[in-house]
Amino acid sequence: MDIVDLVKMGESSFENGDIKNARSKFLEALVLAPEDPQLSNRLGMLEMSQGNPHKAQEHYAQACKLAPDVSRYHMRLGDSFQRLGRFEDAIQSYARSLDLEPKNAPAWNNRGFANFNINRWNEALRCYDESMRSDPSYSVAWYNYGYTLQLSGRLNDSKDYYQKAVELDPEDKIAWNNLANVHYNQGQYERSIEIYKKSLELDSNYVIAVNNIGNALDHLHRYEEAIPYHEKAIELDSTFHYAWMAKGRALTRLNRAEEGLEYIETSIEIDDEDPDYHEALARCYIKLGLFDKARQILNLGLSVDGQHVPCWVALGDVNYRIGNKTQALQCYDEAVGAQDILSRNRMRDLDWIEKGHILDRAGVIHEGFRQYNNAISVASDTSRPYFRKAELLTKYDKIDEARLLIDKGLAIDSESITGNRLLIKVMSSKEIFSDLETRFDIFKSNTAVSSLIGLKLIDDYPEKAIEYLSDQNHENLILKSQALKKLAKYKEAILSSEKAIKLKPNNIEGWILCGWCHFELNNYQESEKYFEGALGCDINNPDALLGKAMNLKSQKKDYSHYNRALESINSDLAI
Repeated sequence: MDIVDLVKMGESSFENGDIKNARSKFLEALVLAPEDPQLSNRLGMLEMSQGNPHKAQEHYAQACKLAPDVSRYHMRLGDSFQRLGRFEDAIQSYARSLDLEPKNAPAWNNRGFANFNINRWNEALRCYDESMRSDPSYSVAWYNYGYTLQLSGRLNDSKDYYQKAVELDPEDKIAWNNLANVHYNQGQYERSIEIYKKSLELDSNYVIAVNNIGNALDHLHRYEEAIPYHEKAIELDSTFHYAWMAKGRALTRLNRAEEGLEYIETSIEIDDEDPDYHEALARCYIKLGLFDKARQILNLGLSVDGQHVPCWVALGDVNYRIGNKTQALQCYDEAVGAQDILSRNRMRDLDWIEKGHILDRAGVIHEGFRQYNNAISVASDTSRPYFRKAELLTKYDKIDEARLLIDKGLAIDSESITGNRLLIKVMSSKEIFSDLETRFDIFKSNTAVSSLIGLKLIDDYPEKAIEYLSDQNHENLILKSQALKKLAKYKEAILSSEKAIKLKPNNIEGWILCGWCHFELNNYQESEKYFEGALGCDINNPDALLGKAMNLKSQKKDYSHYNRALESINSDLAI
């Protein structure tokens, strides 16, 4: 059998997945023609494909020795060095490849990645730049340039490079995911979800994107929607410890801490070296009122990383809850110190915002505001720092100052959900009503924004408020029922309240609304039934007691028991 036949058989076996036979045929051919560099190169490629960079490096080195003027052999030798973590050797091989072929875009890109791996980020960017200049359609270099900018905190710049990468290669699910990550890290969670879904269109089982959608929904406080994504991530990869923690944390935030506990504990069983998981578990124990356990867990987290900011903040919260105010302030002080190091090292707006948030929590408000100013300084061309400072200002009723910052943020990102929600919060109902069609109509399909519009309009424009309230969640149904009651549309209000009761039977609001609507219709027996349901939710609720008493009085029955209960709560409420 001659060399050509052996090579053909080897390639056929390789294509059919028979690696052992392919390797055997290539080695037989090499024995017959030891001076043929193409055979050494083929063997190197085979070994690289099988995750054997040591063997690949030996074959590539032989190919380079036999044919020192072939650029691609030196590039592949560099790739094997890179896989072995020998980045300086890789850079030298890429340099030799580029001496022979200066416009070799992959070699420039790979040389950049080797520099990136030894933290020479500026040199990495220069190499990526050369790669893009050599071949503007080489999407990998655009992606790597964006990734390097992202890690260095230049999020806005990185976005353009990722965008170009996905335009050049729309089938690159990782590039789509990272483009979404940039929007996520800029606080544009709604937009990030849209882009993560593009990644999932290419691979519905791409577990990273699945979990990232869950994380974005968590940030939007849409925990019930987030949980199925965390569950899907666990289903796809049962060892994905972050997904276990994220599901447990979401359950905790939905006041289902007992359910959440199991998931967070599982995440720590899989990986006990991540203090984020300890902080999440401690928050779960805090919800359950187990403050000693929470402190123990947080101390474990701090033993893993003594500078972990969330653990220090949570420890401060625990001490504050149990009355140790001095220790609480000490913990917040530790958190501020650790956050300050992060902020100065990374110079990201989010780090300064977090520092400001901790200081605010510790009661050092003026210093907290100064950190938000730092955030604006380092990211003045993005909307997030303006919106986050505005949120803090509204907390302290500094509405005029907040409005100026919201306007600045919206000038940068006019369609920001966060910014428009803040704007609606600080606007009067009259202002909102006049801007509905020109400014806010595009957010009608966004439940969070439309619910807020409904809430703001309900007192002065109840009929218009109803248009912005859906029947999809409990809060909207309650608001809708209140608006209908204001319009004396009691029967319609009852229907909305009954739907709300079905969704959350333990929530008192639906029962009380139904009770008063039936009362207005003189349906006293029906009304009494709903007020009894309300008392089943909270026996000391004054509105429920008053409703029950009023019904009994209207039916000329004895209501003194309920009247005495009202007097004991507030004498002004007694009939």
